[in-house]
Amino acid sequence: MSCYKRGFTIIELMVVIAVIAILASVALPSFKDIIERNSLRQAVELLKSDMQFARTEAIKQSQNLTVSRNTGNNGAWCYGIDVGACDCGTAGDCSIKAVSGAQFGSINLTSAGANTGFSSRRGTANSSNTIFSSPNYTVKVYVSNGGRTLICSDTAGAGYPSC
Repeated sequence: MSCYKRGFTIIELMVVIAVIAILASVALPSFKDIIERNSLRQAVELLKSDMQFARTEAIKQSQNLTVSRNTGNNGAWCYGIDVGACDCGTAGDCSIKAVSGAQFGSINLTSAGANTGFSSRRGTANSSNTIFSSPNYTVKVYVSNGGRTLICSDTAGAGYPSC
């Protein structure tokens, strides 16, 4: 009968830990990029769906609605939907919906032009651009005069068509 002990030696354990550390150091940078892109994508898609919501609500409620934006960096931005212009930074000022950028951390919001107004008659809008950016990507949410909302980017790898 042979007699041997079961288990790992300290050398085997150290080799396994070293292999795991090497794999983690290779994978970590790509995860940071994925997290950044996903956070940007969430902010962009949320605004797009809220623009579409504002358009349909304007038609449904038979009253003009406005999407007001407060620009800012690193999540210090917001936007809101109301019958007129509203200040999304003031609690309760946007009666239909208000969204804070605090949940999006390193995402910045800049706006080119005035707030976006949707007509109750046909859902048309005054065209506007809202630009979201992160450290490596920039994406634009564009609302046409017809009320159609589109997303585009001139940053390679952002996952949207070119502007």
